[in-house]
Amino acid sequence: MATSNPSHPPLQGVKVIELSHLIAGPYCGQLLAEEGAEVIKIEPPEGELTRHREPMRKSSQGTISGYFASLNRGKKSVTLDLKNKDGIQVLHQLLESADVLVTNMRARALERLGVHPDELRQRYPRLVIACISGFGLKDAGEYVDRAGLAMVAEAMSGTTGLTRDHEGSPVWCGFAMGDILAGMTAHAAILLALRNQERFGEGRILDLGMVECSLPMVSVALAREQSASAELRAFAGSNNFHGVPYGAFPAADGFVNIGVNRDDFWARLCEAMGVPELGSDPRYALYVERAKRQHEVHEITEKFTKAHTREQIIEKLGAVDVPVASILSMSEVTEDAYMRQRGAFRTVHDGIGGTMLLPADPTRFEPAPGTDLVPLLGEHRDEVLKTKLHLSDDDIRSLAQAGAFGKSQAH
Repeated sequence: MATSNPSHPPLQGVKVIELSHLIAGPYCGQLLAEEGAEVIKIEPPEGELTRHREPMRKSSQGTISGYFASLNRGKKSVTLDLKNKDGIQVLHQLLESADVLVTNMRARALERLGVHPDELRQRYPRLVIACISGFGLKDAGEYVDRAGLAMVAEAMSGTTGLTRDHEGSPVWCGFAMGDILAGMTAHAAILLALRNQERFGEGRILDLGMVECSLPMVSVALAREQSASAELRAFAGSNNFHGVPYGAFPAADGFVNIGVNRDDFWARLCEAMGVPELGSDPRYALYVERAKRQHEVHEITEKFTKAHTREQIIEKLGAVDVPVASILSMSEVTEDAYMRQRGAFRTVHDGIGGTMLLPADPTRFEPAPGTDLVPLLGEHRDEVLKTKLHLSDDDIRSLAQAGAFGKSQAH
């Protein structure tokens, strides 16, 4: 991917402590690392949860989870037992010089460890504390400490309710959209907070609930719901006013997405399907009429798509300027000519001798050096403790004997 002004990474000099697991927090930390921040990932002695999630890559050099590798490149891994008094003390020493803390641990767990955001705010007034949770730290009532998976946030925000099949039944999107949205929102909030930190020396608690972070996805749908009459809502279609036909349709060799969100697109689609007369047929010419007869419209559309390959459909619809795309598998995504031309992927070294092709930063800032590497568990412990806390080898051995890094690492 070509970069817009190759230069110093924009977050060079920013120090981040990441106390996160799974997706939302780690994704936020990875974005910060790629933009030049030094991100120190604090892991329990056994490693962050995703280090143990299948499928696993194995080589003579070790084992790595693809799940972990996709969200943690460019970070420094330090293992600490935060239930051990020496381990938690090391964390506090690292926080003293940090600019940002990113965590997606639950409030109750943070409180048990003595690192609740409210306490940290008092102790480190300059620190930006980004807390990602299912429902938020404050004003969450009975939800405050509930488990908050992405699919829960997607359901409560209404996004799942809008992800429908042609019958109008809700369908889970199939990936952790709520987590990625929360990670992106946290990333943006951190950049804003860093601006205030730089100008005024102020820290901030960023209270980010996944449900609210998902809500912007349904802004248009919410406005439509409040603007449409009851009569019009009855004909909204299976996809809530987006259009008819609109969505996934079977091809001879897979599936395609077709988006007819304008009446002139319908006329063009009819031309491409070889039934131009239906473009002006009063039963179908206007959106509301198509919505009333969406099953008929879908049958007409499917009769055409099933008779052609994805490539043929794209060629025919592209010729009349109707939005269309092949629904690609993961393997097809990485081989797609457009993706390659845009430089949408970068090669990441998995830490055990192999490589992965993973999404590049679409902002086109030049990735910071070293962000193509996935850290092994505890790989940077001694380096971080020596350079950040000025500890000696003897100091580190003493911490290990005291259990600061866990029993398995006390020898």
